[in-house]
Amino acid sequence: MINALMREVEEGILAPVYLLYGREPFLMEEICGAIQERALDGGDPSFNKVVVDLDEVAVQQLIREAESPPFFGERRIVIGRNARFLSTAKAKQKVEHRPEELLRYAQEPLPTTVVVLLVPEEKLDTRKKVVKMLEKAARTVRCDPLDGKELEKWVLDRFRRHGVKAQPEVVRRLIRQVGSDLRLLHNECAKLAVYAGTGGTVSSEDVDRMVPRTLEEDVFKLMDRAAGRKVEEAFSILYDLLNQREEPIRILALMIRQFRILLQVKLLAAQGKSEREIASLLGLHPYPVKLARRQGKAYSERQLRRLLLSAIETDQAIKSGKIDKTLALERFLFQLGQDHAAAAERGR
Repeated sequence: MINALMREVEEGILAPVYLLYGREPFLMEEICGAIQERALDGGDPSFNKVVVDLDEVAVQQLIREAESPPFFGERRIVIGRNARFLSTAKAKQKVEHRPEELLRYAQEPLPTTVVVLLVPEEKLDTRKKVVKMLEKAARTVRCDPLDGKELEKWVLDRFRRHGVKAQPEVVRRLIRQVGSDLRLLHNECAKLAVYAGTGGTVSSEDVDRMVPRTLEEDVFKLMDRAAGRKVEEAFSILYDLLNQREEPIRILALMIRQFRILLQVKLLAAQGKSEREIASLLGLHPYPVKLARRQGKAYSERQLRRLLLSAIETDQAIKSGKIDKTLALERFLFQLGQDHAAAAERGR
């Protein structure tokens, strides 16, 4: 759907009204930018671009702007940000919107104006008659977070746009390093493309050299090594982090968060929920849910509950001054490795 829309825009086929919604703001911003570029034909946006924050301003004001003719140009673009009154989310601030005015305009739009409505929420409120009718009158596109092959394809396309190549394993390495945040991936792709040079190829070594690791990724690797009974490697990662002056309490907090996610994902998956459903329920991107589901296979539900409780108790012991924070973290990591070794022995 998004690819089809972008092709239309590139070919100069513009709808009078767009309704973009979903949990991936970068995609919405990128689509909006492409529509603006085509609508204004590369001209100066100062005369014919209007942005309205619909958290603060009633939609009637947006309609008045949309009904104004362009000034020194062929088209005018009016962007309505935070059109949450069309979603199931509760309004942050009480603004007296009259959605029927928006619907009236969408059914008879001004041919010289392009209206783009951005709804940074997962769902539109289709219980409302006006939303149902607006979905039909406007070019409506859902912008969901990308994951799996879809995310890899997006990154490959980003490299292609920058005039460089990358093998699939390099793309997967970059995603593991950066995560699934499209804005961060966009920035890192641009940086790697400059490093590789036009017509060049991005390598795994380039990714390791140019892309900084996040603490979340290192903690994930640490727990992954412990789950695989590679305790020496887990301690090596821990000491690297400590040498980089990462705070032990912060490392432990991320481990607690990861154990909580692993347990929640395991419980919801056992109920038959899909990864996308789980991501939606937990307010997470589908990609970390996918990784959590994979990592969680190394643990039983009982193990996860016990380790989560132990991690919380360790955190409380540090904060109450009962034990040195580095020693406490070392003990917990050792316990994590021992727990897996004992579980493996019981499974034989």
